[in-house]
Amino acid sequence: MMKNFLRSCLRAMVLLWLMGYGGTMASASEMLVPEIETPTPVGSRQHQLNQTAQGQLLLSWVERGERGGQLRFAVLETGGWSTPQTVVAVRRKLAAAPVVLGLRNGALAAAWIVSTEQEDDPFGAELYLSRSTDGGGSWSKPLQPYSGEARIYDAQMSLAALDDGRLALVWTDQRHKPERYQLMAALLDTMGKPGPEIVLDKDVCSCCNTRTIAQGDTLWTAYRDHRGGEVRDIALVRWSSAGPSQANIVHDDQWVIEGCPSNGPAVARRDGLTMVSWFTAADGVGRVRTAFWPDGENHFGKPIEVDTHANGYVNALLLEDGSALVIWRGRAGLTEELRLAQVRQDGTVDHRTTLYRGDFPRWPNRHLSLTQVGDSVYVAWLDLEQAQIRLVKRPAPSAAAMAGDVVKAE
Repeated sequence: MMKNFLRSCLRAMVLLWLMGYGGTMASASEMLVPEIETPTPVGSRQHQLNQTAQGQLLLSWVERGERGGQLRFAVLETGGWSTPQTVVAVRRKLAAAPVVLGLRNGALAAAWIVSTEQEDDPFGAELYLSRSTDGGGSWSKPLQPYSGEARIYDAQMSLAALDDGRLALVWTDQRHKPERYQLMAALLDTMGKPGPEIVLDKDVCSCCNTRTIAQGDTLWTAYRDHRGGEVRDIALVRWSSAGPSQANIVHDDQWVIEGCPSNGPAVARRDGLTMVSWFTAADGVGRVRTAFWPDGENHFGKPIEVDTHANGYVNALLLEDGSALVIWRGRAGLTEELRLAQVRQDGTVDHRTTLYRGDFPRWPNRHLSLTQVGDSVYVAWLDLEQAQIRLVKRPAPSAAAMAGDVVKAE
């Protein structure tokens, strides 16, 4: 059964490569906007952008060595980057992209996945959480917030901080493989004690990343669903400590693909408005789409076509004026581009900008990081040619105009 699963994943990768969505070969990387130096050494990877409770930019990454890997982070302060600190060092591989984020009470939380690398379970892993109350100088004993029945899949996870200091953790669980992979969650109280496991979806696409956001006591997790006939479209589930209360397919793309495309969605919520951005190639065309769902409506609105020459790997956030800022990997001949655009609810796509041109890494380092701090947005990615995490700062469109074209999406 495991061999069949590996074959299906390989077929999916080959299919996406032949269709042009698995990455391209660039002769040289090219920065098209000014960048910010980071404290990450050459060879760093698996980066994430988040914020501290004080609203400072927080960059985390993984450094690999002969004896394993280290999860490290630094904060962008007024005078520059703080001295990088180590959260944890492990002898095995740090899978997926670890997370370090700020909590409302000023503490920091970190989550990471360690591959167990067993011969009979090559994707098996263990997931850990820890907290720091002294700015990262020391960390609590790592805990595994799930039952003995859980079987962590090493491809992805998502973490969100609630306003009251609790944490929400979401992971893909393979306890029922090879029949199906399911999406699981747990809420941890302010002392780090996990509550009961929650099944968010009993059958999901295994490797596509999830994203989870919190507002009050309610959480939203966006993910790629798995339905009969190998249909793999994007879904959004709303949930709380009481369990999942609502799950919806964002749009019925009907993307049929035998194997996981490893290309998940982005979700954001602000002032009663929910937004999801995603990639699909259901009709053989690589599309990035965005859809909005205002509170009071019964479903998402019609998807807005952001790009029809895309490789995906989207990230997005909602701006103060109710528009979305979306980043993704686009295609330009034999080259890939990191693109950014503002998407409005009326279907207008403004301020389309290319930030970078070059080659990008393959799984599992494909993701793009995006966050807003004040009137600025920050974008981070891994430059494959330079083996370096790169970072740019741009003015938020609602605060200042950005260079680029304005188009009306079809």
